[in-house]
Amino acid sequence: MKEIGFWDYSCPRHGSLEHYTNADWDVLLDDMVEGGFNSLVLSVKWLTTGYRSRYSWLEQDPGNSAVASDNAVIHYALNGARQRNIRTWLLVVATGYVMPQFGIQSLCNIPPWGDFTSYDLDQPGIQERIHLLFDEIADLFGAEADGIVVELEFCDGEAPHRVPLYNEWAKTNGRPDFAALKAQPFEPRGYPYFHWRDFTTERRIAVMKDVEKTVRARGFKGRMAALTEVGNADMVMVGNTNLGRIRAALPDWSLVTYDSIYDRRQNRLSTIDFCIEQPRRLGFEVLFLTRGVMTWTWPPDGPPLGSLDEQWRLSLEDARDHNPDILWFMGSDARLEGLVCNRKRLPAWGYEDGRTARQALMRMAYNMGVGVKVKRIP
Repeated sequence: MKEIGFWDYSCPRHGSLEHYTNADWDVLLDDMVEGGFNSLVLSVKWLTTGYRSRYSWLEQDPGNSAVASDNAVIHYALNGARQRNIRTWLLVVATGYVMPQFGIQSLCNIPPWGDFTSYDLDQPGIQERIHLLFDEIADLFGAEADGIVVELEFCDGEAPHRVPLYNEWAKTNGRPDFAALKAQPFEPRGYPYFHWRDFTTERRIAVMKDVEKTVRARGFKGRMAALTEVGNADMVMVGNTNLGRIRAALPDWSLVTYDSIYDRRQNRLSTIDFCIEQPRRLGFEVLFLTRGVMTWTWPPDGPPLGSLDEQWRLSLEDARDHNPDILWFMGSDARLEGLVCNRKRLPAWGYEDGRTARQALMRMAYNMGVGVKVKRIP
């Protein structure tokens, strides 16, 4: 394993790092060094925006530390990580935004989650804003990052404006037209979306190529990684992209995979096959994301999925047995009543505060022999 660490967010309403001061960052980064974690993914753009932007279509919470400090706290965190020999990655979620600030009414078939709205990649105006988003983030923070993760979640659905684009693609590639896809009869054993999935995978590839061109033009020389999703339900596992096409089109990119429900108890073996073994066979460097100090469930008001200790143990066993190139844990703290990391919900998962939880996670990783070997946390 090349890296092990935390994946977290400076963004409002997430619940973890959005109010972090420089002193808080020192504590977290020192804890990581002590615990043997050598990698940090920091999302400055989630559904909300966790950095000071010049664009009016990105909401700016004045209570957010990064916004209030004109990004000084983000620079402090990234530089502090590098000074401690912690690898730094930037995560950018490019297809979800806050309305009405974003100003473009979504035509996507994904229902809004509160005031969060998703967009497909062919909606007019979206690709232009994705370009501006990555250009700004690479300009602001690219020199302080070793890698960039591109997340395009919920961008693959059907919409009226996509039908003629699909039909044109289908004609060129010898595939059935959209009407034929919609006419397929129900059959629980049959997966009906291969053609649409290939089409939307190629739309992702086109955007990711433009993202790489954009950040390289800003002088970014680090690694690029694409996040891809799976569906995990009772007796069902499905991947939403054609990984072979991504590998062929973007041979230098790494792949971030994760269990979409963050419950290692459900479809455990098939999840690892989809998220680690199959991508590895295609030649990807595999970067696996799992639950850290995280209280999120779906639906959001659902009960805890066992305990954090149980989820961590299962993830660490899987990592030990299947050895992803990088292992990341989502959530390193739970300071607020956030949507993903919620301090009030944390005790039901087994811990009273976020720092105690993350130290316990790192101690468990050390004791199970996963990751970097260092002295134990006292």
